[in-house]
Amino acid sequence: MAKNDTLTPEMLKILKIFGLGSLLFVVVLSFFDGRRANNSGKEISILSITDAERLYFNNVRGIYYDQENRADAKMVVYRFGKRIEGADHPILNLSILINRVKNEAYIYLEPSWGLDDFKIRIEVAQRIDTLSFSQGDKFSHFEFVQQLYPYLSENSYFTLWDGSEWRPILQDDKERDALRIPIKDFLRLINVEADGFEKD
Repeated sequence: MAKNDTLTPEMLKILKIFGLGSLLFVVVLSFFDGRRANNSGKEISILSITDAERLYFNNVRGIYYDQENRADAKMVVYRFGKRIEGADHPILNLSILINRVKNEAYIYLEPSWGLDDFKIRIEVAQRIDTLSFSQGDKFSHFEFVQQLYPYLSENSYFTLWDGSEWRPILQDDKERDALRIPIKDFLRLINVEADGFEKD
């Protein structure tokens, strides 16, 4: 019995359909290349830092900060050395925390008043904006700081709602710099750009 090695027209048609379908499938998948699943077992956070960023902060910017080692939490707390302390009006300070175990950095608000939730009203360029803060996790502090940062370099007038009246806050450049500089250092540490943030 003779063996027939030629492809039938039906077989050629099936191979063409399969070939074109495979090619189309590969092209469609190439559009989703950036959305790969993270199978490394590590959660990638916006607050993650690299060794290079941490070394830069420790060796170059860290000298401008008071450091507090928290061995119990395996963290180092950095507070800006020129922060405002002991004023007779409301003061808002920040601390930068570096988590050595998770390779993450966090920024936390440290208000001089005892309110967990507060509002700051900003009058700038013929408009009034209000920022609200509700005590929460590391992301609530980060989001509030990102919203506040652009106003610190503008000619803005800030007031704080203390529960009964609006009181002036961030009255001079020294108070604003005590926030602006640590925020800028923190954003550089986590390699994030925000409105009004320029990289050196």
